[in-house]
Amino acid sequence: MAHREDLDSHIRAVEEDMEYWRTKRLEPRVIRLIRRGTIAFSDLIQASEAARSRVEKLESGRDLETRVAALEIGLGKFVRGIEVATSILGGLVLVEESREEAGVYDKEAKLVHRNIGGGANDRVPQLEEMLTGNMLLLQALLVVLAKNGLTTLDKVDEMLASSNPPRYENGARIVAKAWLDPEFRSRLVKDAKTTLRELGFALNRTPKLVVLENTDTVRNIIVCTLCSCYPYELLGNPPWWYKHDSYKQEIVTSPKTKLKEMFKLAVPPSVEVRVYDSTSDIRYMVLPRRPDGTEGMSEEQLGRLVTQESLIGVGDPLIPD
Repeated sequence: MAHREDLDSHIRAVEEDMEYWRTKRLEPRVIRLIRRGTIAFSDLIQASEAARSRVEKLESGRDLETRVAALEIGLGKFVRGIEVATSILGGLVLVEESREEAGVYDKEAKLVHRNIGGGANDRVPQLEEMLTGNMLLLQALLVVLAKNGLTTLDKVDEMLASSNPPRYENGARIVAKAWLDPEFRSRLVKDAKTTLRELGFALNRTPKLVVLENTDTVRNIIVCTLCSCYPYELLGNPPWWYKHDSYKQEIVTSPKTKLKEMFKLAVPPSVEVRVYDSTSDIRYMVLPRRPDGTEGMSEEQLGRLVTQESLIGVGDPLIPD
């Protein structure tokens, strides 16, 4: 677990993310299906034995850092499983009517987050137990859906294994939305992880995400001086130069010179350059300035103007023809 400085922040992030996906995405869906008569509680109970054999066991007895890393990976699989179940049922997210039906907006029926206490040595085993229980419910739901003829377990396994790797177009879509929606942009800059989680982005391996907004007078740049920490879920794999020692060293000591030499980008003297060093505890994404001449363009059209370099801060979005 290289370059990890604050283990406790990772533990908190796992807890918060897992409870979000349980209370907002999995259990409301189950409640809705039960209320509509699509499934019954007894179906889930009867499916528990078959479901248990489909839940990967989290190994215990290892060092805490390794166990937390395993929790983060397991959380990613949990989120992917919820996405698969939702896709089988038709629709990637719950519509407003479904949320109301599931009790999401009813204070009396609201699903609350469970709180765990103690230090890291106490909390990690609790999180492992919670994740195992959540996965058991998820797999029981998938088994029932297969039994009811909505899918097959072979198809479920195929969908679980076919998760496409993230690409920087995820970040481009977020930027385009921020350009068009001032309220979204404000929330994104204020609390990026919560805002993006509500859109369905599972940042399960990123305890904290900060979106840095470029302005007329400030340009933000991202680097990782110790290794290659990067918001993988949003931007995909980092470009080769991001991991190169010359970039890591010179973008910090002489940012404007390096931008001009390496990226042919001339930054005016009036613009301040701020360089942010990523770690495994905090990741960054740049919100570049919207190009001139893009009035009237759709979110999809704007997204095509956003480049990987502009999301890191070493380039600008494309200029429309």
